[in-house]
Amino acid sequence: MSRYKNKKTAALISIVASFLLFCLKISFGLLTNSLSIIASAIDSFLDLSASIINFFSIYHSSRPADEEHKYGHEKAEAIAALFQGFIIITTSLFLIFEALKRLNTKIILDQLDKGIIIMIISLFVSYVLSRYLKKVAVLTESMALHADSFHFKTDLYTNITIITGLVLVKITGLTSLDSLITIIVSSFIIYSTYEIIINSIDVLMDRELSSEKLGIIESTIKDHSEEIKGFHKLRTRNTGATKFIEFHLEVNKELSFIEAHDISEEIIKELEIKIPNSEIIVHVDPSEYPDYS
Repeated sequence: MSRYKNKKTAALISIVASFLLFCLKISFGLLTNSLSIIASAIDSFLDLSASIINFFSIYHSSRPADEEHKYGHEKAEAIAALFQGFIIITTSLFLIFEALKRLNTKIILDQLDKGIIIMIISLFVSYVLSRYLKKVAVLTESMALHADSFHFKTDLYTNITIITGLVLVKITGLTSLDSLITIIVSSFIIYSTYEIIINSIDVLMDRELSSEKLGIIESTIKDHSEEIKGFHKLRTRNTGATKFIEFHLEVNKELSFIEAHDISEEIIKELEIKIPNSEIIVHVDPSEYPDYS
């Protein structure tokens, strides 16, 4: 299966699972009058919205380069992930506000047993989906699916917290615990979203590749041939799955044009193996000559 089909399938599965979880949680949140379950339902609705956005961003990012976008469309996934992050933070802040208003209000919670069962089911689904999306995200280097996987991973912790809180409410009768749990869960969601936002901004701002990949580039150039005297003007960036690498290669000035070209092609092929999904541009300079470019 192609990388695009893998991503598309994963995004569709995420949409279906998020929709079912939202329907279950909102139904039983209203039935039990539990703000923490309703908060979790809203989180699932955000997951659903994010998954839909991801699906269309994956479709858009898979389009080949054209006259107006010669570097391709992969940054669409970073835009989608950034949009998700801001929506999640805004909604979490709203839930914290509602929980604080409700904290000193006497609330009656009904049928907590059913609410606990629904959250246990949600916990299981979130675990399976998080593992699956993470696997596909790593395989396809998809920022959008990585963000989706991260959402469901945070759902594991929030679901465990909500289940624990509902059990304590049932045992102690302290309904204020429901509001406290909502504040804890929402705060954790805000904290967890930070990584998604930063990674998205890094891609949109053309941040350099990791120091590990830069080390691979440097060692490959230095160890490749005795005819290479050095390199300069190394520039890298990443648009999601694709990494763009360019540098000037200093070769022995006595080499013919063909020999210098062959050396640069060998380095490009080796880097393409070591750093998959990379597009590499090499400018060859004769050693000991000034570079005015």
